[in-house]
Amino acid sequence: MNACSAIGERIRKSLARKLSGREAWALGDQAVVSGTNFLTNVMLARFLGLHEFGVFALAWMSVLFVNSLQSALIVAPMMSIGPKQEEKDQAPYFGAVFVQELVFVSLCFILVFTVLRFCTFRDWHLQHLAGPLAVSAFAYQLQDFIRRYFFAIRQSRRAFAEDALSYLPQLPILLVLHQSGHLNNWTALWAMAGTSLFGILAGWFWLGPIRIDRQWVRTIVRRHWKISRWLGASALLQWTSGNLFVIAAPLYYGAAAAGVLRASQNLMGVTHVWFQGLDNVVPVETARRFRDGGMHSMLSYTQSILVKWGGLTFLFALMIGLAPGFWLRLVYGSGLGQYGYVLRLYALLYVIIFIGGPLRAALQALEFTVPIFWSYLAMTSFAFAFAVPMAKWLGLNGTMLGLLGTQIIFQSIVATALLVKSSRIARGTSSALGSRAVAD
Repeated sequence: MNACSAIGERIRKSLARKLSGREAWALGDQAVVSGTNFLTNVMLARFLGLHEFGVFALAWMSVLFVNSLQSALIVAPMMSIGPKQEEKDQAPYFGAVFVQELVFVSLCFILVFTVLRFCTFRDWHLQHLAGPLAVSAFAYQLQDFIRRYFFAIRQSRRAFAEDALSYLPQLPILLVLHQSGHLNNWTALWAMAGTSLFGILAGWFWLGPIRIDRQWVRTIVRRHWKISRWLGASALLQWTSGNLFVIAAPLYYGAAAAGVLRASQNLMGVTHVWFQGLDNVVPVETARRFRDGGMHSMLSYTQSILVKWGGLTFLFALMIGLAPGFWLRLVYGSGLGQYGYVLRLYALLYVIIFIGGPLRAALQALEFTVPIFWSYLAMTSFAFAFAVPMAKWLGLNGTMLGLLGTQIIFQSIVATALLVKSSRIARGTSSALGSRAVAD
């Protein structure tokens, strides 16, 4: 009896350690973020109708665009370089990164407001959304940066608390707006901006030591630029590759086409719980493994992530792909059930997309991001050649096939680059050890 109790106690403690670890908090955090985003999109699609939801999706792309630039220029370098800092250097390092962030989000506010204010494209009427979108872009990015900062300093619980305060109030606010008859794209955006600002305020009180030093700012800007120049160019190219297919469909079939694509993507967005949850942990851990254990340790970790979480992605995609019409009707109502073929292709797309996350993290840990740029350049060339004709002649099927093509191109180039780079490093290490042995 005592032996059984001892074994049970060991199992309990082991589970407790795993559930309280950084990956568990990261996944819990992302469950809050992705779950709220999922329910927000469901509510807006049901309450606003397919056309208005399509307008919202097109407008929100401006926020996602500037956020992708932030991820490339600031967040990705911070997640790969920040964990390598000695304890005494963390305060000036993160102070320098915060300076970059504040300058960047201020510029993005001006950019989004200016572009949307003078946008007169088709009948989408985006001008009146310029104010709330600009504030949303500012608040959404700064809040996202603070949560990533917490992950970079291995404070996952603070990231979880900050996101809970930022995201969870969003749902009851939208519901109250709907029940009072005041819910529309304009009020929805203001509600989302307000909750992000609340999350920023909460996170600000939990920041660790930060020190602003001009020399550090100059040094870190230069070091980040070595990585981010390629990632930033890649982010720009991404919006002329995969997203060019998404934009092409509404040109021929109206804003409702954007609503269908967004609704289907939102269902697969359940995978963001582990996609983006791991994105908060994997780059940091990959960099640490490479620093402490070298190439072999890093690649073993990358392989384990691909097998475990890639397998989960495949199983979820299979479940969705076997009955896509059922899931669309269940979540959004009967109006979207006819678009099951779009959701099935999205399920396949997400399986392919997952592969890129761990591979990019490995390249960033090596501070070798040029292949990511070339991948997006190849994707952009493909998109410019085929986005419009595929959308025009094949409809939403053509859009989805184009998105699949861009991801296959990306993963092939990145995987090849990582294999070549790791082989060269391994050969260089072996040569150095051999030379040392001969010298001895």
